[in-house]
Amino acid sequence: MKDFEGKVAFVTGGASGLGLSMAKAFLKAGMKVAIADIRKDRLERAESLLNNTERVLALELDVSQRDEIERAADETEAAFDKVHIVCNNAGIGAGGPIHEISEQAWQQVLDINLGAVFHGVQVFVPRIKRHGEGGHIVNTSSMTGMVPIRGSGQYGVSKAGVAVLTELLREDLAGEGISVSLLAPWIAYTPIFHSDLADDDTEGIAKRKADMASVHGASLTEPDLVGEMVLNGILNDEPYIFNDPLARKMLAERVEKMYAAIDRQFPGAH
Repeated sequence: MKDFEGKVAFVTGGASGLGLSMAKAFLKAGMKVAIADIRKDRLERAESLLNNTERVLALELDVSQRDEIERAADETEAAFDKVHIVCNNAGIGAGGPIHEISEQAWQQVLDINLGAVFHGVQVFVPRIKRHGEGGHIVNTSSMTGMVPIRGSGQYGVSKAGVAVLTELLREDLAGEGISVSLLAPWIAYTPIFHSDLADDDTEGIAKRKADMASVHGASLTEPDLVGEMVLNGILNDEPYIFNDPLARKMLAERVEKMYAAIDRQFPGAH
């Protein structure tokens, strides 16, 4: 997609973090944006921050429920006529050793982080095809879904599922006028890292962010920068959108382990 002016974006988890950063970038590019989020209080703050009643629609949405996504799609089309860009971004964090995760915790994360992406794709792709103006889907995964990170548990599994789903979808939609990108951030500071703190606990949030910066250094990316990266990724039709060059080293280490296994099992085959 090369022309954003007047187009419409739908962003889940749009009231904070990466979703809000995408909304900001899209508005700056001249788009209309529907931000959908389960948190009414965050939606109200986001509306106030974005301060554009003509081009922003705020919708309460539980992404784990497909009928809720259908309703939100209907409301967005009623307000803005069409949807061109869909960012399936909403997610929750939870992890731990795979063998210790409860069934309830496992299912909750998969329903929200992976199931909602599946439903978002199924709800919106036919609508984008119907208006015939083309579009773009961005699904938010994570580097924990691209490489195994100890302790990432059901979060890592859900994000790995999002990665494969997105890669398959890009192939499925080739030639249909709808492209697909995978957002795979490493460390971008969002509310997922302080879900145990109240949003108005500014001191606690600042301390948490400072602690993370002391560990991750330059890899700790501001969300607004990621929003601009997503916009550029759509503009350039990138299959993968990364926020940190460290991703190359992380991916290479995983692939090298695979190569080494192949070389041991099939010596002299290459």
